[in-house]
Amino acid sequence: MRLSLDSQDPTPKFQQLIDQIQRQIASGTLYPGARLPSVRQLAKTLAMNPMTVSRSYQQLVEDGWLERLPGVGMQVSDAMRPAEPEQRLQYVEATLAQFIHATSEAGYSKSEAMALIMTHWERYSGNQALE
Repeated sequence: MRLSLDSQDPTPKFQQLIDQIQRQIASGTLYPGARLPSVRQLAKTLAMNPMTVSRSYQQLVEDGWLERLPGVGMQVSDAMRPAEPEQRLQYVEATLAQFIHATSEAGYSKSEAMALIMTHWERYSGNQALE
């Protein structure tokens, strides 16, 4: 599981965490039955308040994405399946729109914006893995 928080993003940290976990479940990166780090472990890794991690996990449980199993911990709900490609678009569409707007305002052409993506893909595609 790869997670990272963006301190420059105005989105609250608990929501950033929720969004990233949902994207990974929808993409199939996190599969049904996959265990997640404990609240304390994830809070330490991400330098977050454990209550914030707990709040994110609780919201994901309430929404059916995760399930808490006594003695086991938190895991992806067995009911969760990777989303279809069209459904996965909803997880990146707003960010994609922001990127297109920003690069266009900065004077980049479509091919230059695509080159930026290709150049920086490895750097930003989640090289910080949490085990």
